[in-house]
Amino acid sequence: MLRAAFASVLGASLALAGCRSCDAPGPGAAEAAPAGPTMPTGMLVPGAAPSAAASAGASALRLVHHVKGGAFTELQVARPGDRADRADFEHWRDDSSFVPLAAMTLLHEAFARALPGFDLFLPRLFGGEALARLASELDALAAQAQGQGDLAATAREIAALARATAAKGSALWVLGI
Repeated sequence: MLRAAFASVLGASLALAGCRSCDAPGPGAAEAAPAGPTMPTGMLVPGAAPSAAASAGASALRLVHHVKGGAFTELQVARPGDRADRADFEHWRDDSSFVPLAAMTLLHEAFARALPGFDLFLPRLFGGEALARLASELDALAAQAQGQGDLAATAREIAALARATAAKGSALWVLGI
């Protein structure tokens, strides 16, 4: 009985939601549109819950290190020979960088443009060309966000990390929440 009610509610919700991916792009659509769906601003950020970064005295938009939990996206340098289908990860590594969820929500579109099929909820491997595109996208975002110091600084930091990782011939995992 409960399953039938749940299935009915789920079906109705899906029917009412419509298919946004089926919409044809309107006139003047940007040529640099992300390769996949974009993250609505603020969608993942908890409303009243303070982030670990904020409680530690850091800005909720700044890249942090040495955290062991919370609402962060982990940027982890890949092991040599890693492939995009890898599924076993050691999370919260000391050598990882962590992007607060508030910042990642604002940076999501740059990641989506850099790697077709980017999905914040799945591990994604950024290698050579994708790292170069990510650095370029984040540099452009930082230039646009100059009035928003912390966001611009975070975009520049991640762009520098992407360039340094590519220069070493490595790849970078983006491990979402």
